[in-house]
Amino acid sequence: MPPVDVPAHAALLCDFANTLDVTDEIDDLTTATEVSGWLFDKGLLSQRAPADESDLALARALRQAVRAAFVANHDRGETDTAPAPELDLLASRLPLALHIRGRRPLLSPIEPGVPGGLSRLLVAAADAGADGSWRRLKICAADDCAWAFYDTSKNRSRTWCSMQVCGNRKKTRSYRARRSTTG
Repeated sequence: MPPVDVPAHAALLCDFANTLDVTDEIDDLTTATEVSGWLFDKGLLSQRAPADESDLALARALRQAVRAAFVANHDRGETDTAPAPELDLLASRLPLALHIRGRRPLLSPIEPGVPGGLSRLLVAAADAGADGSWRRLKICAADDCAWAFYDTSKNRSRTWCSMQVCGNRKKTRSYRARRSTTG
């Protein structure tokens, strides 16, 4: 089977979710300056912008809401339209405008600076929804991992970020548990 290309907007959303490494307890967004730097490094700001504590709080809340939506992608059926209320609420704080460029409608941030950069993450989410890649964005089900990943399986059934690491650990633990009860 040929490798599946991860759309750039989906990879960006995974990168944002993975600014929190649950396993190693590393948070890349602990200061307002780090938020601005991350947005700039990812091309979501044309220059480093001043940021304050409210920008930091908004970025971290948005990241948590994105991660919660990715967790929900494991459990939702094809017809389930369960809302992401936290993400909806945060999106209302990051307004976007619709502009027609040529024949294509495009969303763009209304506010400049860090809020504008965070709004571009909503544009990435809208793009992921439009091309169907949103449902492939997940959080690894391994309790000791919780890494965001793009599910490249044909039927979108992947549970772990890596079958070789997290999946193998889970299967080994299950095997050992079965062996200890029978032997």
